[in-house]
Amino acid sequence: MERILKMREKAKLDNEPILRDQSFKLLLETVKIKKPSKILEIGVNLGLSGIAMLLTSENSTLSGIEIDEEKIALARANYKEFGVDNRAKIFQGDASEIIPVLTGEYDFIFLDGPKGHYYEYLPNLLSVLKKDGILFADNVLFRGFVGGKVKTPHRYNTTKNSMEKFLNAVTNDKNLKTVVYDIEDGVSITEKLI
Repeated sequence: MERILKMREKAKLDNEPILRDQSFKLLLETVKIKKPSKILEIGVNLGLSGIAMLLTSENSTLSGIEIDEEKIALARANYKEFGVDNRAKIFQGDASEIIPVLTGEYDFIFLDGPKGHYYEYLPNLLSVLKKDGILFADNVLFRGFVGGKVKTPHRYNTTKNSMEKFLNAVTNDKNLKTVVYDIEDGVSITEKLI
């Protein structure tokens, strides 16, 4: 795991959009507790979070969705370097097009893709999430705009409104149990009850 942490530090210096430190720690703690067999990751980037999840839960497999070809090549190289390439695959394309046609069930979904689409993705993600499965979503407080901690510039209103709809949906659905963590950019952990 030390190598992953060093790679994360380099990624931060390179201004790569990676999961922040406290959120990363919470992600791995959640994976360690749940021990999922099938993980879905939306927004693979360099593959570092996926690798860390696979190293934390050694019987897991990972399916990722990423649109950027260069990021996919880097993620695959990183999977190989860490010896998890036989447990990880990446679907290349727009998550809005891939998520609706996913088959099978996942017991853990890590949502860290385009923030303005979380609400749009939600029904399809819940349909492939097993009972007792976890939907771990990053950036749910979106720079403090969600919840009104920070005044929202006009250009971010659509994303903020979509994220508010997402949080409202996961916190008010009686078939879900959601906890929102006010750390960094906000994390929600949703358990599917039925």
